[in-house]
Amino acid sequence: MKKPLQSTRLEIEISDIDLNPGPFCMSFNFSLKQLKNSIEKCGLLNGPYVIKASESRYTVVTGYRRLLAVHELGWAEVLCNVLPADFPPFESLLLNLYDNIVHRAMNEVEKAMVLERLNRYVKHEDLIKEFMPILGIPANRQNLDILLQVPKLEEQIRMSIAMQKISLRVVGLMMRLDSGDRLKISELFTALRLSFNQQWEVIQWIVEIASREGRSPKEILEDDALTEVMNSSKMSNPIKSKMIVEILRKERFPSLMKAITEFKRRVSSLSLPQGVKVIPPPFFEGKNYRLEVGFSQGEELRKKMERLSGQSGLEQITDFWKEAK
Repeated sequence: MKKPLQSTRLEIEISDIDLNPGPFCMSFNFSLKQLKNSIEKCGLLNGPYVIKASESRYTVVTGYRRLLAVHELGWAEVLCNVLPADFPPFESLLLNLYDNIVHRAMNEVEKAMVLERLNRYVKHEDLIKEFMPILGIPANRQNLDILLQVPKLEEQIRMSIAMQKISLRVVGLMMRLDSGDRLKISELFTALRLSFNQQWEVIQWIVEIASREGRSPKEILEDDALTEVMNSSKMSNPIKSKMIVEILRKERFPSLMKAITEFKRRVSSLSLPQGVKVIPPPFFEGKNYRLEVGFSQGEELRKKMERLSGQSGLEQITDFWKEAK
């Protein structure tokens, strides 16, 4: 059975507490407004835990946000729980972790901060089995490897992660890039609010285009066509997103996009009945086409099939799109 936590209740001047994010801090991208309102109405219900760092200075173990809040409210002193000077750092981390997960939901950057700090004391296998489930993270090595690097990323990118504007899967790809490339891609994703699936496709296209052309991802995103769309004041974000994705898709798959354009041109010239579609093989890599016929009644289907049976030009539907490659 674990021994009860021992600490000393002591009124401490806030000026004697280090309010910089310390070694046990697990807070990022937060607002103190609601907390300050609560403290003004009800006082400080749970005293922070601190540990003495020197004769006259204290390091925050738990209650970092609470201390910032009372500091902004103009408090001169605060009643704290002072831990023994020899209290183990690992135990301090656990104390802060469980204090946090009981009282609030943590964003992805904060979860990464927890794992990065625990990594100094805990084996990767134990982080995966014990701590990732506690944090509500899918417990696997790939996620752990990504999260351990998140605290080292630029603040702009960490802000986007915390605000769920960039997915962790995409962050895994961004980590392989230079800082300037990462920031440029983050700027694009944050500005356009691309879906996570779009982000995953687009970042791969950007990297592949850059590799093929011997340029950096940042240079690709600074091309005139993309810059013109991004800077346009006449387009909404959804339209910008659509155009950016289309431009990058054409750059990444020029032959495929030419084939799609040629296919659509040829099929549209056939004047097929309304609701009838010719569907090519996926990515034009197979040999089998499909015919899709939309109808509401059997009689409508019969008429469309009769018209199709006499439709001229159907024999033109071949692998003509290969000519575009």
